[in-house]
Amino acid sequence: MSARILLVEDEEDLRESLKRVLTKEGYIVDGVDSSESALMAIHDRFYDVVISDIILPGLTGMDLLKRCTANNPDLRVIIITAYATIESAVEAVKAGAFDYMVKPILHDELKAVVKKALQDKTSS
Repeated sequence: MSARILLVEDEEDLRESLKRVLTKEGYIVDGVDSSESALMAIHDRFYDVVISDIILPGLTGMDLLKRCTANNPDLRVIIITAYATIESAVEAVKAGAFDYMVKPILHDELKAVVKKALQDKTSS
């Protein structure tokens, strides 16, 4: 069975590009443009991995991360951002992020991080 990934990115072009890359890898990928939409999607179906931007309209990606890890500690959350800081990276890791990636996202790097997240999930 294919892993299911939720991609949370408000920039439509980037969201669709990353969705295509991950779909070609055989994953089932849903894309949403806000944390609120992500929370509804997570409530409605199971996901193995969530990939979320930090800066989103409404609730931030960091808020989403905290809610996801509080409600489902087995969910692997990968944070992506164009505005990386040491502080936000530390906050993300402390909140339970599996990884923290800086935009522009390299497709091969994203595929490798998702693969590691899924391997980590099955080994825990």
